[in-house]
Amino acid sequence: MLSVSTTTIPIFPLPGIILFPGTFLPLHIFEPRYRMMLDYCSESGEEMAVAPIRMESLKNNDPHPEIETVFGWGTIVRKDPLPDGRSNILLEGKGIARLSGYETLDPFRIGIVEKIPPERSRTENEIFRDLFDRILSLTKRILLSEGAQEELILRMNDLWGHPFPVDFISSILNFDFDKKQEILSNSDPVEKAKVLLWIVEEMNLGE
Repeated sequence: MLSVSTTTIPIFPLPGIILFPGTFLPLHIFEPRYRMMLDYCSESGEEMAVAPIRMESLKNNDPHPEIETVFGWGTIVRKDPLPDGRSNILLEGKGIARLSGYETLDPFRIGIVEKIPPERSRTENEIFRDLFDRILSLTKRILLSEGAQEELILRMNDLWGHPFPVDFISSILNFDFDKKQEILSNSDPVEKAKVLLWIVEEMNLGE
């Protein structure tokens, strides 16, 4: 059983956006409450989570629309303030968190979350290794067909050492948002890999 730490983190809810570990997400901060959130981040380690808004809740004009309970979190690695108080920031995805409650919702959400540590033993799991080897091979074929540079294809082998390799591959491929959220939300590395393998097999068949 993995040990899971509980902490608080400000949450930026956005429709259709997933912050995957190991990726970079540029954001434009302009609403007053999120400017306040940015100030809060500056005073609390520059950490921020980005949680996808559940689309059905947007139809109800809820001031606090429902969000997915598993989402990515990261640290602000660049901040460019603008003269009128807005800011452009760059967020680096660091991990995955599970929401267990809220410290507050106003003026912005501060969630009580469990940060999910990577499953380090996955590379010793023969089933995972076989699944991920097939995923890598098929992903390289997809990237080649899309005109990716050879350097990127070769660097895909480095993902064996990535803390969240299945999630990272999900971030760079173009497939259904709900499937990406399903992969992110699954805590079992083998099950995550099975879902992604099915997707990349389908993508190769569709070429």
